[in-house]
Amino acid sequence: MYKERNKLQQICTLSSAINLTFTSIGYPVKAIQMTCGFQPILKASGVKVYYKNRQSSKKEYITVIQATKAKLENLTGTIFKAPASRVSKKPLSQFWQDAVSKNTSTQKARVVINGTFFSTKQEPTGIAFGLKARGNIVTYGYGIANEYPGEIRTFSFNPQTGNAQIQSYSTETFRRFPEVIGALDANANKAATVDLPRTFVGVRGDNGDNLNETVIFYSSNSARQVDAQNALKCFGANSSVMLDGGGSTGIIVDGKPLIDTPRKIPHAIAVFEGK
Repeated sequence: MYKERNKLQQICTLSSAINLTFTSIGYPVKAIQMTCGFQPILKASGVKVYYKNRQSSKKEYITVIQATKAKLENLTGTIFKAPASRVSKKPLSQFWQDAVSKNTSTQKARVVINGTFFSTKQEPTGIAFGLKARGNIVTYGYGIANEYPGEIRTFSFNPQTGNAQIQSYSTETFRRFPEVIGALDANANKAATVDLPRTFVGVRGDNGDNLNETVIFYSSNSARQVDAQNALKCFGANSSVMLDGGGSTGIIVDGKPLIDTPRKIPHAIAVFEGK
């Protein structure tokens, strides 16, 4: 017993970024969780938001969703199917209002984050790499044939079963999952080494069943791609992809814009506490 406790004390002194969960008798019951300097600013049932406190104008946020206790939902502008699949754009603040309108006695909107890639030259706009929302395929994407060959990915999730997946682009994914968001490989070169607004998403499995129950978003107003990847890895993501960034990056938490953008977008992701 003494040796075990002494070893535990040595582990706890390694870094202030290490947190251990204990049972009532003092034994560690979960693996070490690294937070890499991020501090929690929101803790709700199934939803946590973290902020890295820097003495600069750089903002970095991590949103962690335990999908078995919270809910993700795709939100879109008005969808036009003819003559081609396009979606109207609106401010992220309007998507927040859309999320709030879905509040019930068992679920409450806590976070809204910008979503997939689109054309800034069209209104309504085309979706670059595909989108399926609330069980309806909006489009398989206009950029599949000639943009970023071999680097197109999808982030898909099932709100009912509470699991998510990141994989290479396939139309089969659109048939299997009720919610699918087109994305790019985390290493696709979108001015990779330049500090720009970035939105990434990663997934994590927590119980060894080969399913990913936790979804992790990274939002920053100034970051390199490697910064986003490293932050997601720090929170345990086993894979990650890039969502739209630049002028599209935005995050609203409890009605407050933490990263604001004047750009209108066709798609956002809502995070609800509860089911």
